[in-house]
Amino acid sequence: MSRIRMFEEISLNSWPAIDSRFRDGWIIRYAGGYTNRANSVYPLYETFEALNCKIEEVKNFYNSRGLPPMFKLTSDSKPACLDNVLGELGFEEKDRALVMTKIIAGQPCDLSDLDVLSSPEDRWLELFFSLNRRARENQVLAKRLLTLLPPKSTFVLLKKKREFVGCGFAVIQSAFLGLFGIAVRETERRKGYGREMTEKLLEVGRKRGAKIAYLQVDEPNISAISLYSKIGFHEEYQYWYRVGE
Repeated sequence: MSRIRMFEEISLNSWPAIDSRFRDGWIIRYAGGYTNRANSVYPLYETFEALNCKIEEVKNFYNSRGLPPMFKLTSDSKPACLDNVLGELGFEEKDRALVMTKIIAGQPCDLSDLDVLSSPEDRWLELFFSLNRRARENQVLAKRLLTLLPPKSTFVLLKKKREFVGCGFAVIQSAFLGLFGIAVRETERRKGYGREMTEKLLEVGRKRGAKIAYLQVDEPNISAISLYSKIGFHEEYQYWYRVGE
């Protein structure tokens, strides 16, 4: 198994969909339109049927649900020609992102100002929705998907001077720790809290047996990429979407 496919399989569990269907090597996911990852095709495995027919099936699947057909692609997608074929069919590339990884190591850090929750409690959801516009606009779906996360998922709130200034969550699967939704209140930015939360989430994962951390960041977000690089993350691979009509 390639490392790309391994992390793509892990990401399927780290952000589940309401409906997942397997179709000749492809995984077709649907979650009411909330997030690209949960409403796109993961072409992870070798395929054997006619490519154009399968793409047409995908178009019908999403169009019948009021969504555009979307593929989540990497350099390891199957078949290898898929990206070019989709481009020729008018599927536009959008939202390129980096998957960054890091070996979890280093000195333990203080977690005394971090509230660590086993579920997305109301206080966590309140801050999460206030900091994430797309989640705020899709609260019913967001809450449903958050409840479908693997059992070892952890939700955190960073507290400074008796006020919650940031939040995030982590998904632990075997030795892997996925970091998601890290955000800081606008009035509290540029104080190092984003880095602090990331490092504290790594410590939470280390204490629970995780060995490798991963996260996803949009390619245009240079400041976030720089921050994670300073913490020790490096680019593992990139993914992007092809969106049709």
